[in-house]
Amino acid sequence: MTLRQALHATVLALCTALPAYAAPGKGIPAADVNRDGVVTRSEACAGKTRFLCRNFAAIDANNDGVLTRAEIKAFRNAKRVAKGLPPKR
Repeated sequence: MTLRQALHATVLALCTALPAYAAPGKGIPAADVNRDGVVTRSEACAGKTRFLCRNFAAIDANNDGVLTRAEIKAFRNAKRVAKGLPPKR
């Protein structure tokens, strides 16, 4: 393997690993493993987002088996309003 090939392989490996580290935190970015824009129950319960796993049925407003960004936002805003706080935009 030449130095150029080794460098190319290293860069490719780093770029492949970036999505896993590029979105730490909560909600869809942390749980959406396959980056399709929705979170399935298996993705939610994979360990990164316990909040989504515990509340999956309550968040899934249309019972289609996936959580969208809008459903998560609506659920969190409903929780905020129940606590007497204003909803976030």
